[in-house]
Amino acid sequence: MQISLISFSTLYQWVLLLLITLVLYSCAFTKEIKNGEAAYEQKKYAVAVEMLKAEHKKKSNKRNASRTSYLLGSSYERLNDIQRSIRWYEKAVRANYGEQADRGLARVYKQSGDYTAALDIWKSLAKVHSQDQMIRREIQILKLAAEWDRDRQSTTKFFALDGNSRFNDFASTIYEGNYLVFTSDRKDATGSDNYKWTGNKYSDLFIMDKEGRGVRRFDAEINSNFNEGAACFTQDFNKIIFTRCSGTESTDSYCKLMYANKIDGLWTEPQVINFVVENINYGQPTLIENDSVMVFCTKGPDGPGGYDLYYSELVGDDEWSSPYLMPNSINTPGDEYFPTSCEDTLYFSSDYHPGLGGLDIFKTYLKDNGGWSKPENVRQPINSSHDDFGLVIDEYARLRGKEIQKGFFSSSREKNGNDNIYSYTKYQIEEIETDTVLKEETKDELSIYLAGKVVTDQYENNDNPNSKVIGIETLTDARVEFSGDLILDRRSGKDGLFIEELDNGKIYNIKASKPGYLSKTIKVSTKGLSLSPDEKSYTINVEIKLDKIFYDTEIILKEIYYDYNKWAIVDAAKPTLDRLSTILRDNPQIRIQMSSHTDCRGEDDYNAELSQKRAQSAVLYLVDLGIPFDRLQAQGYGESQLAVDDCECESCSEEKHQENRRTTFKILR
Repeated sequence: MQISLISFSTLYQWVLLLLITLVLYSCAFTKEIKNGEAAYEQKKYAVAVEMLKAEHKKKSNKRNASRTSYLLGSSYERLNDIQRSIRWYEKAVRANYGEQADRGLARVYKQSGDYTAALDIWKSLAKVHSQDQMIRREIQILKLAAEWDRDRQSTTKFFALDGNSRFNDFASTIYEGNYLVFTSDRKDATGSDNYKWTGNKYSDLFIMDKEGRGVRRFDAEINSNFNEGAACFTQDFNKIIFTRCSGTESTDSYCKLMYANKIDGLWTEPQVINFVVENINYGQPTLIENDSVMVFCTKGPDGPGGYDLYYSELVGDDEWSSPYLMPNSINTPGDEYFPTSCEDTLYFSSDYHPGLGGLDIFKTYLKDNGGWSKPENVRQPINSSHDDFGLVIDEYARLRGKEIQKGFFSSSREKNGNDNIYSYTKYQIEEIETDTVLKEETKDELSIYLAGKVVTDQYENNDNPNSKVIGIETLTDARVEFSGDLILDRRSGKDGLFIEELDNGKIYNIKASKPGYLSKTIKVSTKGLSLSPDEKSYTINVEIKLDKIFYDTEIILKEIYYDYNKWAIVDAAKPTLDRLSTILRDNPQIRIQMSSHTDCRGEDDYNAELSQKRAQSAVLYLVDLGIPFDRLQAQGYGESQLAVDDCECESCSEEKHQENRRTTFKILR
């Protein structure tokens, strides 16, 4: 079955898309749709709205009618038809449907640009949920958005390209200096099926000139009956990297990064990028550092939440390294999408960094020390209360007079909510001197937020802490205690998230705990933050990983080995024991047994004595770090429990002998 690359604006701020897209709902497409709510649950929103409107006319029960109104508001929100969404959410609110409708209405008011109406709703909700940090953060962001809206400057002019259709056109990239290659689900797209989420065709790559003329499908070797979109090219335009989403009736569908080479003017058959693995969505690639680094979007197990930006380095001909996560100054507990680049600046869109509504475009640059600067909102008029993304700087443009930059971006700001591609020109203006006192006042108004997530490792074998870690999972209702310059007691919410407003120039100790897990304390400092004078909001992202408690189960400390015939703690082992001492201090209720094992060489009695001395050495090291002796127990097993026993002792390699010379710990009941 084919899955659509529906426009990102259609998804609003939801995490379901990687490339304007799909994800794991392919199996639901074959289910029978009995009513509007069933269509809604199956993500077939274009079908749902028609059925729900017909059903609403027949509802005599007020509660049922309010439920239908809410589902219509939510469906239109996902279809990005904001005005219709507002009308139906308002009906649900008037019918006292409940807080879900209030929150939905606040979201779409914000996306429509009615910041005052959205702020009024969140303030009312704050009276009921005075400790809800998400609501407090939304109020602060709305105040900031309203201020930006008042302070906007008319130094940038933009217009919609003539090549836009009444469908979704987005994610453009410059090709051969004079053309734009973009994604569209217009009627001319390949294939004959429509996607029931939007009712539009599946997406293809199209090409037009930079004025929006001469629109046609891109190369037939690249487009297929599946979904293609969000492409980038190397600097010589002889390689394309793009996303293709495909699947069958019997399998889930995922988006993969593909590449093709242009040889003698013809594109080769697309191939999957080598680091792509099954059952993970990838999309929206861009190339930086002279085409040697690829930045893209995916939902990895090590990210702070939602879809995040990763990068990979070119290591050979069409061979890329394993992906690395971009820093938490860029990635957030929300979603980051659509990376693009120009020289040392990276542009991307986020629904979490403080913005005007929907997706906003941010920019960051690579600093001299190799790190990335704090992302900066590019503000109006490129950003709006709607979804804005896919900013492309036209480095081939001819600039005249006071023109300083030209480019393109995608936005859903038109009344029908569809995505369109816009051309913009930025003009030079005289710099305005800012009064020193005003700068100080701005600094004093700075809002600093801590956005945290409590997670734990997911093991290949849930009952074996020594098995492979295959990902992470979030921990809901974990206790989060603040001490130091702030005394608070919180609980992690849905998806393990917690948010707190912090003061500038302070140090905070944050302890996370949950029954069945080892507690952990981290330190967060707001001292010495590198902020610009006009910065009004700053978010610090942290992740606290709690280890599950496995009682009476030996956990191998892989970094602790001993020299042959020795029991002294070597320097390489000390960092591991230091971390273990931190765990013990954070969890004063637990007792542990330190165990030591030898290899198979030597007499049994001698090995038993040697292993006991090694275990005692580890215990004494922890005692020296301040851990009470009565919480520790030493046990030497000699060679009675070999970790590697698949070879005769005399023929075992030194590496296998060293694996047997190991130290473990287990938590005692």
